[in-house]
Amino acid sequence: MDRGAGINGVLLLNRLLLAGCFLPEAFGRAANISGFAATLTMKGMPYGDVVATVVVMAEVFGPLALVLGLAPRLSASVLIAALVVTTGTLHRFWDYGGLTRQAEQAVFLSHLGVLAGLLFYTLTGPGAWSWQAWWKGAGNPSKPAKAKKRQPSRPRNPKPRPAPVRQAVDDDELADAA
Repeated sequence: MDRGAGINGVLLLNRLLLAGCFLPEAFGRAANISGFAATLTMKGMPYGDVVATVVVMAEVFGPLALVLGLAPRLSASVLIAALVVTTGTLHRFWDYGGLTRQAEQAVFLSHLGVLAGLLFYTLTGPGAWSWQAWWKGAGNPSKPAKAKKRQPSRPRNPKPRPAPVRQAVDDDELADAA
């Protein structure tokens, strides 16, 4: 699809902002992956060390794929899965009260906003300013597509049909039938 520069700029900005939501936390978790695994295990997540490793890999490589526009549906799906796991496990605001509840609810709702952004990215794609568009050649303006020459349409006047031909019936045939 050929989109204007404004739309492609907005799609690029969307990718950069979504990546910015993940990268700072991902680098912090990658620096202390055992602590993140222990936190997941304490919150009731089975196989916390395996889940922590998968989430950290998704949160480090997923945003890089977002920035470059690589495999948009796959990268968004992986980030959505990691976001659902971490949000549902770590930010259960309904288990708390007071100020802690308000803080956890704010983080939970902000993660829902990021989830909405990832869903929009899944639907719209990365745009022409991405690796995927470059690979497919969609962002190459040096070779414009030739417009197909349009044929004039014919008028849609119905052709007159000839009257049906009746066969002459002999009197003998009618007499035989009676």
